Amino acid sequence: MRVAGPDDLSALYRFEVLCFREHRFRRDHIDWILRHERALTLVEDGPEGVTAAMMLLFEGSVCRVLSVAVAPEHRRRGIGTSMMRAAETTCQERGLSAIRLEVSTSNLTAIEFYRKLGYRTDGVLRGYYSWGEDAYSMHKATLPTVSDPLPSSHMT
Repeated sequence: MRVAGPDDLSALYRFEVLCFREHRFRRDHIDWILRHERALTLVEDGPEGVTAAMMLLFEGSVCRVLSVAVAPEHRRRGIGTSMMRAAETTCQERGLSAIRLEVSTSNLTAIEFYRKLGYRTDGVLRGYYSWGEDAYSMHKATLPTVSDPLPSSHMT
């Protein structure tokens, strides 16, 4: 896995077209993500080019997953899980408290994938996508939460 940069724009756009038949990111949007100082794109390369890509945006103390894609012929091999784990590790290394994402309410495969990784649904975002489809907002804590203070020592 490696970090992508502006030189990867053409390859990432071709990959976007391969993975998403409709509702894909425009080329200029991918370019914006690749150049944005608060964004990070991770790619997995194979012998014939990009096999997986993930685009992240850092918003304050939270990381937002903008996109995760695995080439159709490489799906169900653990690559998506590896990409999500890499995102979670990146968040922990940066001291971010949570990672969040939005997923179409009709994408049952992706919803189950995220739930198996420990992501929880916050609620429904009505008309979230530009084409009018609803999305679930999902999140996962990336840093341990403090539920109870440590017991204090007794002085005698």
